Amino acid sequence: MDDPLALGGGRFSLTRVTGPPPGLCKRGPAPELAHEAAALRLLRGVDGIPALHRHAPGCLEMAFIPGAPRDLGTCGPDELRALGRLLAHVHARAGADGAALPWWDAPEHEPAAYAARRADGAGDALARAGHRIRIAPPAAMTAPFRVVHGDLVAANIVWAPGPHLVDWEFWRYGDPAEDLAYLAEANGLDDAALAHVADGHADRGAWARIAGWRPVVAAEIAAWWIEVGRDDLAAPPLARLGLSPASDPSGPPRRGDAGGPASGTPRSGARPGSSPPA
Repeated sequence: MDDPLALGGGRFSLTRVTGPPPGLCKRGPAPELAHEAAALRLLRGVDGIPALHRHAPGCLEMAFIPGAPRDLGTCGPDELRALGRLLAHVHARAGADGAALPWWDAPEHEPAAYAARRADGAGDALARAGHRIRIAPPAAMTAPFRVVHGDLVAANIVWAPGPHLVDWEFWRYGDPAEDLAYLAEANGLDDAALAHVADGHADRGAWARIAGWRPVVAAEIAAWWIEVGRDDLAAPPLARLGLSPASDPSGPPRRGDAGGPASGTPRSGARPGSSPPA
């Protein structure tokens, strides 16, 4: 029977596999599951990443993590540092010479061009949602681009008892700072909590760039919530951008987010995650 822990907003079903070893079978759209399987292969051996047991079209079987997500606001300093260390291992695992959002026609190979394109896309997304703001490009990272999870909402961090990162169907190559900024914006982390994550992550270059990425991801999150009619959930990221929830009536009609197609679930790069952020 379907496991009640998570059903992926209707796109996926989960069933327990008794084993041995015990596992979890995730069924759903074949392309998304193939993409997730690629991440689990790439990150094989990283403590805190579910081990891949088997992959077939439309079915992904992985290790079962006997824990549960938590509101990150309830995590103590040591737990947040452990999350930072896990993200550092992920971000250091592999590199690439190009980075792109899924709907881009081609990747960007220069970090500065990637950062500028992301900032422009976030501004365009808000303009389509009725809010006009210019978002400055974040500082460019040093190549190569790194693995990013792309969906760091609390629901995708399982504590057992340490942190484990699940739901990798939106991973890609990019700047680790965007992952960290998304973690902060999507989960409403205060400065003290974010500082504990930073202590564990220990990549000072990424943390120097995070301030530039936070407006980009806040705009993407707000634009998606407005697109799906949840102005109440768009209000916090809009406020952090100095905007009010009321739309500019002169703005163009709403369409998709950050240049990508509208969908039934939020999307990273212009999405607050597969589960709504708090």
